[in-house]
Amino acid sequence: MDSVAGRVRNAGLASLPALPLTAAEFLVLADALGEPPPPPVAAELADLSRRQRQDAWDEAMRSLFARNVLIAGEPVRIAVAAARLVQITCRPALRTELCWGALGVPEQVVRIASVTDASVAAVPQDGAVRYVPFATDELLGVIDEIVDVAAGGDGSWGVVSMVYRDGAGRRDGGEVAWIGVGDALYEVSAARVPPSTDSSPSAEEAPSDEEAVGDPAPAPGEPTSRAQLLAAVAGLLSGSVADHDVASDGPGNELTVSNF
Repeated sequence: MDSVAGRVRNAGLASLPALPLTAAEFLVLADALGEPPPPPVAAELADLSRRQRQDAWDEAMRSLFARNVLIAGEPVRIAVAAARLVQITCRPALRTELCWGALGVPEQVVRIASVTDASVAAVPQDGAVRYVPFATDELLGVIDEIVDVAAGGDGSWGVVSMVYRDGAGRRDGGEVAWIGVGDALYEVSAARVPPSTDSSPSAEEAPSDEEAVGDPAPAPGEPTSRAQLLAAVAGLLSGSVADHDVASDGPGNELTVSNF
């Protein structure tokens, strides 16, 4: 099975302008803006020694100046587009995380940060991350694109997680998860992904006397479709989305978010 992340890069997200940044480059920009970096970015340098972190910081500064992301002067300035990308990523109103994998394919993650009018997808690529901006009303379309690439195939799995703050400032959101069994997709609880090949079945899950030892576990309920998975994802935003429409699985399938 080919790399799902590679296929995502070759899909619609790859056609959008993006700012590639290493973790150190992102941290330099966040520090200059006084923004708290997302924990996954900060964790990239957490295991380095003080000297290694300083070397990474210095190299990041040189790279950012060479690419005109940082602009020399008194004070040093940051290109407006880069500053906006970093600010949205550090302080989103909505955080979306898509994780997926399959037999023989390492776990892959795309994270999306959203505010009212703009979103930024963080797509890993070649040791860096492409920060891809797009309009927030295209959010479900972007998720649809990634799920289309990630969902399907025996032994595949995926989960979409969303967290946002409601009008009272409380955290809200949820998760939609699926597994692939044979040629079919099944929606499952997020606790069932990634599927474990080591854990022993519980009493409720243990095979009956009629089931041969070594047979695969029965599929969980009725099969679902990609369109139904996306409808479930749209439902996570019911408190923030004025209207959404899910079409069929065929060509031209569109999901839209408005007034987020």
